[in-house]
Amino acid sequence: MFDLIIANGSVIDGTGKTRFQADVAIAGDKIARIGNPERNGSRVLDAHGCIVGPGFIDIHAHTDHSIFLNPSCESKVTQGVTTEVSGNCGDSAFPLNSASVETNEFADALVEAGVATDWVSMDDFLNRVESIPKTINFATMIGHGSVRDTVLGSDDRPSNIYEMEEMKRLIRESVARGAFGLSSGLIYPPGCYAETEELIELAQVAVQYGGIYATHIRNEGDRMLTALDEAIRVGHEAGVPVQISHHKGCGLKARGMVKESLRRIDNARARGIDIWADQYPYTATSTSLATILPIWAVDGGIQSMLDRLRDPLKRDRLRRQLARDAGIGWIADWGGWDSIVISYTNKECNKRYEGLNITEMARSMEKEPVDAVMDLLSNDDGLVGVIRFAMDEADVETVMQHPTVLIGSDATARSTSGPMSAGKPHPRSFGTFVRVLGHYARDRGILALEEAVSKMTGKSARRLNLLYRGVLAEGNFADITIFDPYTVIDTATYAQPFSHAKGIKYVIVNGEIVVEDGRLKDVSETAPGRVLRRGQT
Repeated sequence: MFDLIIANGSVIDGTGKTRFQADVAIAGDKIARIGNPERNGSRVLDAHGCIVGPGFIDIHAHTDHSIFLNPSCESKVTQGVTTEVSGNCGDSAFPLNSASVETNEFADALVEAGVATDWVSMDDFLNRVESIPKTINFATMIGHGSVRDTVLGSDDRPSNIYEMEEMKRLIRESVARGAFGLSSGLIYPPGCYAETEELIELAQVAVQYGGIYATHIRNEGDRMLTALDEAIRVGHEAGVPVQISHHKGCGLKARGMVKESLRRIDNARARGIDIWADQYPYTATSTSLATILPIWAVDGGIQSMLDRLRDPLKRDRLRRQLARDAGIGWIADWGGWDSIVISYTNKECNKRYEGLNITEMARSMEKEPVDAVMDLLSNDDGLVGVIRFAMDEADVETVMQHPTVLIGSDATARSTSGPMSAGKPHPRSFGTFVRVLGHYARDRGILALEEAVSKMTGKSARRLNLLYRGVLAEGNFADITIFDPYTVIDTATYAQPFSHAKGIKYVIVNGEIVVEDGRLKDVSETAPGRVLRRGQT
């Protein structure tokens, strides 16, 4: 007797193999039979005309602290995601010191929701996530930037021997207790202050316990190849599997450069270096407005940055440098002020700027763009999010077609109501996976549908050594997404980012239906999501 049978669908099993007709039977939280099981006494879902595939694995997500605010992970599960891997770009929920909490965009909402961010270990944090009802599975990396901030603070300096040992301890204990590896964000302070040798030494600790090294490389513009070479060096010298986060080339000078970067990835793999990449399927990035500032301006952390913005002499120096970057430097190369759109502000008085580009905002303020940027950062306590239109569509397609490139949203799970419905976030939160399936695989023919599904399921599970998930096979956990291949598409846009995907019919997590006939069930109805720990799932 089975609990559920998915009948009459075309199975794409996540391995990349050609689809085939079969029924899929579920007993408890596992796939019990693939073939033609007896249907007597079981509930039957008719998947005629639909694809039955593994639940999608978001290998690069940022639903760290916000899992407590949005345990349904609405924007992800409604596009078929059943597992989130957070803690990327060097930023994880553990370790989290008091200074970090004060400058975190979710801090006020967490306090308002009564969530105490007082976990003292990775094990403690994961246990806390385990204790809350949630819709999808949650996994995490340990962030190098969070570790460095906790041990060294936000200063631009090398670690001493004692600090290095403390960072190693935090990473060792975190990966041993379930983190899937070490992540770095080398454009963000304090990660940007680390030398390559520090990254190698810390990555060696992660790999001892089976972890990988996922890196937002040091430059994604005209120096992208040099930054990629650094990541390859870390992989070689530390002996650690490397994951290049959201691989892309930004700016006019980087156009076409991904052909060379992918060639270097192939060459590194031929030399025995285990290196992959991931990607989101858009031509715009999303990050903090503070990333446009030079490194010296953010040395010491958010408060030090704000002090410099409010100091007339330092502000004048910063104005001159930003004006140069906007005139003949990297800001100009990346599309200038028109290409940077405000997506999130912390204070209510600044909400009117959300959805405007910098030029439009400056005009509204009756200021020059450089002064408008500095004033907004200063007035909003540095917590300003932006979307930057900096990539070339041809490069996006080139990266997507490479066999070692996986799919990840690089996004926080958002919702259409509550604290996670604020701002004008990147549409990738609601659209990443269905955009690959609909726009790129079906409409553009960039990928076969089987290959597209494998990039977000089986290949991702294999990359993480995620046991018994990512592939439809008897004995594996019943994480399953059922979609209509003819109608599946993203509807979220930059102007209207809070819009559900079309064509996702059913989503099943650990054997329980969480999306039925396109409707997301509330966590009060069903909450089958689990914490996944490295080596234990």
